[in-house]
Amino acid sequence: MTVYVDDMFRKATVPNGARSATGEWCHMQADTREELDAMADQIGLRRSWIQYPDDDVKRHYDVTRPRRAAAVAAGAVEVGMLDLARMRAKWRAAERAGRSSEPESERG
Repeated sequence: MTVYVDDMFRKATVPNGARSATGEWCHMQADTREELDAMADQIGLRRSWIQYPDDDVKRHYDVTRPRRAAAVAAGAVEVGMLDLARMRAKWRAAERAGRSSEPESERG
């Protein structure tokens, strides 16, 4: 199981309550929600900042360059933005394949 950080480095200013956070933003994803939240805790992210919390494929945290560096120092794997997009496509295909093997009554 792994945590991944991409290399998007998109410059943006993001609202954060009464303040704003300006930086170069990337995505942090993981194979499981538990790993993703554990890394978020380790590098000082609030769990309320998670994006798409109920989607196993799109779930991620947006992280600034310093938080990305902290994640890498804590063991996250650096991947290209396109590599992460390809991984998401594989995860989505696997998710769909798993659903298609479920009985009709259990599909959500």
